[in-house]
Amino acid sequence: MLQLNHPVSLVKIRYRARKRGFRVLQDGCGCFSVIDTKIEPPRPLLGLDHVPLWVIEQVITTPLPEPKPRRRRNGGTPHQASHPAAASFTQLVDLLKAQGGAP
Repeated sequence: MLQLNHPVSLVKIRYRARKRGFRVLQDGCGCFSVIDTKIEPPRPLLGLDHVPLWVIEQVITTPLPEPKPRRRRNGGTPHQASHPAAASFTQLVDLLKAQGGAP
């Protein structure tokens, strides 16, 4: 469990939550809710509705996982076939081009 040595102010928690696309709202009984604003209609996250501030602080201050690396496009040769039948088709097209024309 994450141990917090010093409490972070509510303003800083709300700022960090806003950077992640959330809002932190206080209800009338002194508890807080984390609202996801990236979905429509905005609604509380599971488990973060009417909880104490220290729970919200733990969730917001936990670092996000590293983003996945972007996929590279296959920059292969133009005749590189992705399917066995495609290889024979590209050979047929090359033969027709070499013979001198299409009908």
